[in-house]
Amino acid sequence: MDSIWIPDKQCEKALLRNEAFWKGELEDYPLIWVTVPNAKGGRSLPLPPDPQKIWTDIDYVMASADAQLSQTHYAGDSLPVFNPWMGPDQLASWLGAETELRPDHNTAWVEPFVDEWRKFPKFEIAASNKYWQIYLDTVKASVQVGKGKWITAYPDLHTGIDGLAAIRGRENLLMDMITGPGDIHNAMKQMTELWKYVVDIVSDIVLPAGQGTSNWTMGWSKKRFLCIGQNDTSCMISPQMFDDFCWHDTVECCNHVDYSLYHLDGPTALIHLSKILELQRLHTVQWIQGAGNPPPSKWLPVLQQIQKSGKSVQLLYYFNHGDGVDLREEIEILCSNLDPTKLFFHITTLATIAEADAIVEYTLQICRK
Repeated sequence: MDSIWIPDKQCEKALLRNEAFWKGELEDYPLIWVTVPNAKGGRSLPLPPDPQKIWTDIDYVMASADAQLSQTHYAGDSLPVFNPWMGPDQLASWLGAETELRPDHNTAWVEPFVDEWRKFPKFEIAASNKYWQIYLDTVKASVQVGKGKWITAYPDLHTGIDGLAAIRGRENLLMDMITGPGDIHNAMKQMTELWKYVVDIVSDIVLPAGQGTSNWTMGWSKKRFLCIGQNDTSCMISPQMFDDFCWHDTVECCNHVDYSLYHLDGPTALIHLSKILELQRLHTVQWIQGAGNPPPSKWLPVLQQIQKSGKSVQLLYYFNHGDGVDLREEIEILCSNLDPTKLFFHITTLATIAEADAIVEYTLQICRK
């Protein structure tokens, strides 16, 4: 992997440290991705007259990616990553759900279409599906245009129980898990196979380009590195139901890739943490404390539990999740009470290049003590 926006020595060091993190060979201090959007000058790309084209006009998507990534400052172990994205439930769109794209709000709305499970003995992504075609065209274009510039990310895949919630409706799905568990078991098996299918197709496009892999969580590897556990619906079910309906899917996803990170989203997801830590092939747990909740340094027992199981922890400071906190205090507390070589900081809340470089240097100093 190489990028014209990062000095060669910095890029080489970042690649070595990212790979060492997944191998359990990271030394001295945490993996630290610090990025400052709009830190550098550059041309401003006007929005297209039709907001839909922000995601559907491939030429515009590539021009926008180039403009945004080229104007970002990359500090520490961070690298440029472009994430092809058409909303959180893009899998439902690929399966045929009516979809309202809202790129101006960075989301999309899908209409549930499963009224009876028996009408859908097998879910498939049709080659003619327009949203699937746009996505694949975007990935292919990204690999070509991003050569020597950025990494093309794996998709943000809400398959599994979240995929079923999107196509059935969350309330209906929760009732079905009680009244018709057999239907849900069958549907979950299909979700698992669809996840593998999409990962394999994207891998065949991305890996030959030689830029390595990433996803929306950031982080990098030359092998297949993905975020799994997009199980926001799991916050509404018991540990027993998680075991019954989600466990096999989660195990299979872990086993299908080289390195995996589980997205643990919010305090209500903690009821499943002990089970998640049983995943032998899981490397890292991404802890999201949730908007309005105390920052990561206030969750030390949770983070220590994760590390005690032998897994690493990713912590995010972005938007309304950790912005406004004293980062130096956070880093000192976390690095003093946790194994820093099993920590991964992803920080996007700093406003200047000087602040970004300074927080990386501060992290090194704290850990050298």
